[in-house]
Amino acid sequence: MVLVLMPGCKKVANEITGTWDVMTFDTRPEGTMQITFDGNSTAIRILNPDSGSMIVDSCTYEITKKNLKERIIFRDSKMLPGCDDLNGIYRVDKVKNDVIIATRIEFEDDPSRGGAFYRMELKRKN
Repeated sequence: MVLVLMPGCKKVANEITGTWDVMTFDTRPEGTMQITFDGNSTAIRILNPDSGSMIVDSCTYEITKKNLKERIIFRDSKMLPGCDDLNGIYRVDKVKNDVIIATRIEFEDDPSRGGAFYRMELKRKN
């Protein structure tokens, strides 16, 4: 028999506290968007577009666990120019060292609504 111990929600919450660069899959440079998890259920997203004017979005987050997988639930995020809001339920695929990989798997307000899938890769800001 093999026993696998999954890290608890509290451990994940502690590991993600801090500021993270959102890795992009286009030509935007690293650091264009950042998310800061404050450890007290508030996430602050900062967008630095090419225009040079910083745009800030503040929302809440919660770490939960379902089917042995940790989840991050974002609530009250706003649309930013050129970016969707963060709202929804994200399955935490990886939290290791300086990397977080999470996939939005559904919208909390309407799980049957399509178009939820969004992969977010974050790298801890030095």
